[in-house]
Amino acid sequence: MYSIDIDIGGTFTDGFFTDGSETRTAKVLTTPHDVTEGFMECIRFGCQQFDLELDEFLRRTSVARLSTTIGTNLLVQRKGARIGLLVSAGQEGKLYGSELSEAVASIVKPDMIVGISEKVDDQGVVTAPPAAADVLIAVRDLIHNGAQIIVVSFANAWLNNANERAVRDIIRERYPIHYLRSVVVQLSSEIVNDRNDHARTNSAILNAYIHADMARALFRAEDKLRSAGYDKPLLIVHASGGNARIAKTVALNTLHSGPAVAVKGAAILSDSLELNHVISADMGGTSFDIGLVVDRKADLDPTPRIEEILIATPTIRVDSFAIGGGSIAWLDETNTLRVGPMSASSAPGPAAYGKGGSEPTVTDANVVLGFIDPDYFLGGRMKLDVAAARRAIERRIARKLSISVEQAAFDIRQLADQMMGTELAKRVKEAGLKSEAVKLFSVGGAGPLHACQIADAAKLGGALAFPFGSVFSAFGGSNTDVQHRYRKTFVGSSQASALEAAIDSLSLQARRDMKGEGFSDGVRVRVEVELANRTLAVDGSIDDVGAMTKQLLALIKNEPVLAVEMISERQVPHWRLKTGPKRPAKLSPKSMRPIFWARDTSINTPVFDRAQLTPGALIEGPAMVEGNDTTYGVMPGWSLEVDGSGCFVFAAGRSAVLAA
Repeated sequence: MYSIDIDIGGTFTDGFFTDGSETRTAKVLTTPHDVTEGFMECIRFGCQQFDLELDEFLRRTSVARLSTTIGTNLLVQRKGARIGLLVSAGQEGKLYGSELSEAVASIVKPDMIVGISEKVDDQGVVTAPPAAADVLIAVRDLIHNGAQIIVVSFANAWLNNANERAVRDIIRERYPIHYLRSVVVQLSSEIVNDRNDHARTNSAILNAYIHADMARALFRAEDKLRSAGYDKPLLIVHASGGNARIAKTVALNTLHSGPAVAVKGAAILSDSLELNHVISADMGGTSFDIGLVVDRKADLDPTPRIEEILIATPTIRVDSFAIGGGSIAWLDETNTLRVGPMSASSAPGPAAYGKGGSEPTVTDANVVLGFIDPDYFLGGRMKLDVAAARRAIERRIARKLSISVEQAAFDIRQLADQMMGTELAKRVKEAGLKSEAVKLFSVGGAGPLHACQIADAAKLGGALAFPFGSVFSAFGGSNTDVQHRYRKTFVGSSQASALEAAIDSLSLQARRDMKGEGFSDGVRVRVEVELANRTLAVDGSIDDVGAMTKQLLALIKNEPVLAVEMISERQVPHWRLKTGPKRPAKLSPKSMRPIFWARDTSINTPVFDRAQLTPGALIEGPAMVEGNDTTYGVMPGWSLEVDGSGCFVFAAGRSAVLAA
């Protein structure tokens, strides 16, 4: 049986495939006009590597998971739905915070926010229900102004959402679902049940903003899979580290899901390799995503910020920066070189792609300097245009600075490396770690090409890359299990009977959802009880919920309970690294080519085939290693050794590497 894991990024769509023993990877260009085309092309490329036809491959596939930046890209580009927002009267200008932030105002326009007279008190009692006439007037005006979706977020709805539900009923009565003029309505309390009215409102806004496009893309992807022969649900990876069917996925949960689960993959690898502290740095075409793993664990942020907007859904912490292979180099008004934040993405892409791009990028600089072989990009499946890359750099940078094209290209690459190294160093320092105690996991399509320079700039204790590192988010997705989260809040002190009833209700919902996923046994749950000054948690089988509840009640005694949360999870098989002996072998380069390791001087550099590098292989820099999906650069003064698990270990000089 096979597993399929796909990550749709802004520039590339990546695939990680395994039969439980062997792994294969695939990398194709993302198709912005219809991301499902690149999605299916990636799967076709994966099945070809197992010498199978697509229909047979899909029939023999036990699980297919998808992470995506569709929602993230909609948010970054501000291309989501036009939202109409109903809030409690008096909150129109601040949304339960100190003020309406510019970031939120760019998503839901201030003139699309309407206050409704209603009230739920601090005990959850409805003291003023919304008037139907007020609601219908507000909705009519919002629709007239172009609202495509209505979001309702009232104060204290986490205690009692009766007023939010009443508004939905009023709207549905006037605009029935079966009419073409029906109005989509989303309630904040059903997106996240959080006591922070501001964060809950923000969460509902972001979810509504990306909901329609996400739903269309994900259901279309699942439909294409089914038409091709796959007969199981397509599982959607969540940024919290789990996955679920499309029907049980909230759009908000998918934001940054690819980068987030890449950090989960890094944590699993750090444990396998017995490395306590690592920092994963995913350098793709449009972004540089950093995730810190401390004591072999990824950090789950309960109240993250997305685009500087506070939300109330937990995500694995990832810091993203606008720097990648497609980042555009430019000169500011003082003729100072800059790189990013603008990106050429996959369309039109870097000038070297030959698809109409005319701006110089980091990729173009790598092509000019010899770091990328224009005839072997993506294993030779895509030819690059060196002349176009040179023209872009000469016209935009070199000519204006009166330097050579090679000097300009070197400066672009060096600046990008320094920017990335600086961000890594900041993150390590924030965590209170010594830089030399942290290893860099350099991943993403462009990561291994810059690994030595980035680790050197951040003064880290070496770097590692992986045969599947160019599709690391897809690999991270392959380590996720089916997971659901549920939450129940309480007003004041709860009685033991109320807590027992809440846990029983949540476990019943968990059973139903897991049965819908196809699992009736093997379900594990974690129950967390939030008290005034601490949180208690117990883990166990869903069949032992009764005993777990008694255990919690004994620990709680008479303390007031604020909320209870249940996380249900069903594990599925995962591929894991296997360690074997190292057998040093004599290596012969497949070619030599000049590469500008210094600003004014090129060095005739040996180029090795990744397929020849077996455990125990050792290469002294300067050298290049080429695979069909990425290139590994070994800078002068550094070495690369393949450890017993097949990982590539970069070290300054002849430093000790991981034991076999």
